[in-house]
Order: sequence, then structure tokens, then C-alpha cells
Amino acid sequence: MLSGIFPGLGQLYNRERWKALLFFVGGALTAFGPLSPLDVDIDLDDPFAGLRSLLRASLPFLLVALWSVIDAYRAARRSAAPAIDSGQ
Repeated sequence: MLSGIFPGLGQLYNRERWKALLFFVGGALTAFGPLSPLDVDIDLDDPFAGLRSLLRASLPFLLVALWSVIDAYRAARRSAAPAIDSGQ
């Protein structure tokens, strides 16, 4: 769930610091850096075209965020598997 807030937070919780740093940098670059969807102008005369371009510009961040959520979930499942198998 933490990676759903911002990429890398779930990896940080799982104590995977290098992965957390990489996901955080990827999330920051795609959210606020050169690939930022914040620079998209929405024309009020045709808002649907503007929203489509905003969605296209947001795809890199959404993909990084989804990858981060899936990776954190899998890592948490792997680390919890021995405790589940031993009955704890």
C-alpha cells in the first residue's frame, strides 16, 4: 500500500534501500521531472483532447507506480513465506 502512495515507499518498508531509491528517482522524474504531466496544457474549448494528452503524459508515472506496487507486494510475500510455512 505504501508504494501506492509514492513509488519506493513499499520497498523502503521492506528494507530494500537500493530498490527504494531507484523507484523513488523513477517516480520523481516521471512525476516532476522532464517527463512531467504537469506541463500539459488543457484547452478549455476541447477538454477531452486535453485530458487524453494528460493521460498519455501520465502513463510513465503510472507504469512506474504500478511496477513499484507489484514489486513491493511480491517482496513482502517472499519475506513472509518462511513465517507462514512454520506456522507463525
